Amino acid sequence: MRPSLWQTFALDMDARRPGFAVGPWFTMNAMLALDDALNADQLASAFGELQRRHDVLNANASLELVSESALHVPVPLEAPVRLQLSADHLTLHLHHMVSDPVTLWLALSELAALYSGEELPPAVQFADYILDEASQLDRTADAASEWWRSQVTDAKVCSQPSPAPSAASSSSAPADAGSPFAYRSDLLSPAEVARVEQLTREHRSTPLVTLLAALSAAMNPAEGDTLVLNTLFSKRDRPAWQRVLGPCIVPSVLAVPRSTGSLAADVPAMRDAVVNCSRYARFPVLSLDVPSRTPFFEYVPQQWPGAYSFGSVRGDVVGAAGPKDTGLADALAIRMRPATTGVLIGHFSGDGTDWTEPLVTSLVHTFRDYLLG
Repeated sequence: MRPSLWQTFALDMDARRPGFAVGPWFTMNAMLALDDALNADQLASAFGELQRRHDVLNANASLELVSESALHVPVPLEAPVRLQLSADHLTLHLHHMVSDPVTLWLALSELAALYSGEELPPAVQFADYILDEASQLDRTADAASEWWRSQVTDAKVCSQPSPAPSAASSSSAPADAGSPFAYRSDLLSPAEVARVEQLTREHRSTPLVTLLAALSAAMNPAEGDTLVLNTLFSKRDRPAWQRVLGPCIVPSVLAVPRSTGSLAADVPAMRDAVVNCSRYARFPVLSLDVPSRTPFFEYVPQQWPGAYSFGSVRGDVVGAAGPKDTGLADALAIRMRPATTGVLIGHFSGDGTDWTEPLVTSLVHTFRDYLLG
């Protein structure tokens, strides 16, 4: 099977940082808390059928019975799926080369249905998605190339913010400047998230655009330039791909205007930029002359399903996680997602050679000031 755009990008990334994208910790993970015991033989049979249904999971992996469940479990790329059952938890671990967040929930949904004896329609295969992806790329290549070159040419790398006087001593930024870092931080309280959602509705936009406007203001106090960030776009944009297992995502960039300091003025331009970036995301923009060491930004809406029914047994989703930090961070990466508690959480990582941890802590303060000041 030929690689998708995402898989090609991940392999190229691994060539720069060996072990990052093909290593056993580059995984998508989900944990369910069970309210009763599952029948291990019945679950093993359902797991085998799940793998037979989907080419992307064809690993002939066996159900693993464990004494204690863990959210992060290593998964070798040559066997990209692991399912573990303890007395009160069920965990699914998929290598990110063959999965995205949606794949986790689709796989668990089918696993629960198969365990319960339900009859499922024939599965749509990831190989078909890849062929369609290539076809769409061929059809839109000329228009996409023209648009991207008009946006990325002369774009500016993110400027360095000035660290706040208290940033170096902040308890959330203990590392020395210049050291690799990876940490999580609460960015907004539930009440503050509700305020952001209200502002988003007032400006007829999306939380992604609102948060991106705030990030742009925090990273770039100057006006008038285009800001470039690496990102990923979900491309389940056809009915057939809503139920396919596999990484239906494409690497791209966000070429967005620098903020002016006014949310009312920033949101329309930011929204138009995000829409067009998503529209042309299948074009391999990372092959263009994108500024080096471009930071990564991703907003992941909280999309955990509530629970799954394995016959009479209920499995509540109590945890989900992406790749584990392994010390192979490159340029600054920022991921934001709302927690089930309503808090907006930020995950920050970097190698510390330009964006240092104290500078990132300062950026968080400026981000908050823009949204809430």
